[in-house]
Amino acid sequence: MEKLTITASDGYQLSALYASPDQKSRGSIVISSATGVKKEFYIHFAGFLVGQGYHVLLFDYRGIGGSAPADLRTMDAYMHEWGTKDMNAVVDYLVHEKGLKEIIWLGHSVGAQLVGFVDHAEHIAKVVSVNSALGYWRYFPLPWRWLIWALWYFVGPLMVKFYGYGVMNKIGWGENLPRNMLLEWRTWCLNRSYFRGSLTQLLDTGQFVHFTRPITAVYMSDDFIANDKTVPLMMGFFPNSPHQILKLSVREHTRGKVGHTGIFRKKYREELWPVLMAIIEQ
Repeated sequence: MEKLTITASDGYQLSALYASPDQKSRGSIVISSATGVKKEFYIHFAGFLVGQGYHVLLFDYRGIGGSAPADLRTMDAYMHEWGTKDMNAVVDYLVHEKGLKEIIWLGHSVGAQLVGFVDHAEHIAKVVSVNSALGYWRYFPLPWRWLIWALWYFVGPLMVKFYGYGVMNKIGWGENLPRNMLLEWRTWCLNRSYFRGSLTQLLDTGQFVHFTRPITAVYMSDDFIANDKTVPLMMGFFPNSPHQILKLSVREHTRGKVGHTGIFRKKYREELWPVLMAIIEQ
């Protein structure tokens, strides 16, 4: 894949990867990562999509992977800027630099949650939301509910106090996060309405009312984060988007555990990738 640098409206530079198919193009797909997940995690699935005839772009949000500074303690960015700045930069780049429109936005977790911040959503044909859910801790099943409670009430604040940022890799929760990102995420997850407060502050609305692109929300039956309650609640943030919700029964396709991130792993190329491809092409 071609290495790219995409510059956001505030001048921040984002690390990205881009590839085009050898055959006639069938469309364009952006893979927008989950929280704390580097773009390289999706590279095998991206190659699969390119082989199916799609232009594909992967990118790291500010503060993550190739878009992170050498010292996270120097970074003041907030998580909502992944939507207000980084996602907008990616759409603008594809439209103005690559001449691509009718983009399929494949958002994993937060990668679909924040797509409502895209200003020129007319360039997005549709959103495929994978395991994107409202993250309020009380809506998770036991015993995970209490582990998440411990993260936000004890572990997270202690990280910030002693390290100056969120050392998420020490607890197996992906890439480390700058201080303000971790604290903003914590605020969202401790609130029953998740980040509606942020929407009110940033957009003077509790919903992404301007976003009208169709959304297909798919979630795994063994994902404790994206579940029967949290996925529909997240779709409520997009009241003017026609949407459908699909629960993928993991046991019908594999004996392995898929969970929140597993569907993108190479080992599921034969079992689950064709299923996700069919959903993308609906």
